[in-house]
Amino acid sequence: MERTIGMELPPDAVWLHAFDVSDAGGPEVNGGLGRADAFIEIMESAGVEPDRITVAVVVHGRAVFDVVNADRHAREVEGSDHPNEALVERILAAGGEIWVCARSASWHDVGDDDLLQGVRFAPSAMTAHAELQRRGFSLNPY
Repeated sequence: MERTIGMELPPDAVWLHAFDVSDAGGPEVNGGLGRADAFIEIMESAGVEPDRITVAVVVHGRAVFDVVNADRHAREVEGSDHPNEALVERILAAGGEIWVCARSASWHDVGDDDLLQGVRFAPSAMTAHAELQRRGFSLNPY
């Protein structure tokens, strides 16, 4: 079935888009991380140059375990092969940012050594979203 896309995206626009992730994926790919990755792919397929797309992901709640290293993930999710590791690498390689709420991390006893390379802590999820909005990021509504 053919579909004609009527929405034109300005070639000189810069796209800054944030995603909020609190639901843990467990042994499955985290849906919020998947949406951030899909946004990059969709925008590029629509003709947007990769250097004009930046996603940011704010991770809190039990989702913090979806951005920890394989050893920590295996301790938290029995039998899992960490389905989010490659996804996190793709987002970061595309210039994306992944921010973990330090308050959630503290609650779940997650420290610096637990995070995947390139994932960083923000003081809180609220602070991360406020800073991203100050920098011009829109917030994905779902």
